[in-house]
Amino acid sequence: MANTRRYAHFIAAMEQRSFIGAAQMVNLSQPALSKSILALEDEYGVKLFDRHPRGLVPTQFGHALEYHARRILLDVKQSKSDLAAMASGAVGRIRIGVGQGFVGHVETALLELEQDFPSIDNLVITDYAEGLRLALLENRIEIYLGMANRLVDDEEFETTIVASDPILGLCHHSHAFAEKEVSFEQLRDQEWAVPERGELARSALEAHFLLNLEQKPRFKVVTNVPVLLGRYVREAQLLSLLPASSLGEYKDFGLTWFKIKGFQSERKIGIVRRRGVAANPLSARFREIMISVMNRAFENHPLLDVNS
Repeated sequence: MANTRRYAHFIAAMEQRSFIGAAQMVNLSQPALSKSILALEDEYGVKLFDRHPRGLVPTQFGHALEYHARRILLDVKQSKSDLAAMASGAVGRIRIGVGQGFVGHVETALLELEQDFPSIDNLVITDYAEGLRLALLENRIEIYLGMANRLVDDEEFETTIVASDPILGLCHHSHAFAEKEVSFEQLRDQEWAVPERGELARSALEAHFLLNLEQKPRFKVVTNVPVLLGRYVREAQLLSLLPASSLGEYKDFGLTWFKIKGFQSERKIGIVRRRGVAANPLSARFREIMISVMNRAFENHPLLDVNS
């Protein structure tokens, strides 16, 4: 079985594209590094690099192995870090990911978790759904709370949906659409401030426009920065969309909701972990607390029934 040093040698070769550069990177002689790569190729029974006078070119097998090799090396690094934390007095470490709109909920859950485990270390990263998915796959985090629409049926993940809320229109309170239901014909000439491509609200809006009007909405501003989006909606009288439970983030901008007739899309909020990976006691307890926190947070939310 390949040892971790061989994976480190392989990653060095992937990055340097030459045995000379890779050997220097890992402080090894060139013949020894070449022998290590050959041993790895023998173990997998495939060629990982094509050798050329000007350097190395990864094969399709090399590219496929890179992801796994990096995760193996990161797992080893994380295990050393976790055990070092325990040796210094911590009872354990938990690595959590969270969507930007749910940081307060995770903070609440961590405070409760620390009542059960007062000496834990924790690492919390924030990102959008795709970034959190990648962090989970790469084992940089072990669990996350965030939008999970695209992961519900993904066999690589175990997803527990803890809440959902409708996607609503967003406008300034002085706008003619404020807290009303509007038709697509009324939206035809409007300009929008929207998230970057791939975000749920934007994708749902584009799909509905194409279905109803056979044209794309007019995106004047594209940003994932809430402050910028809020300012443009307020000062330029643009329209936007957001999940109902996120409306409170824009109260300081004087923004409110509107409904689009026939438009029905919702954000599914989930606790996500890799399937088939044993959960340690800290992670399992955090998941229990997080479910309770989200149930309390979304119980009787004033805007969750606005699309009914």
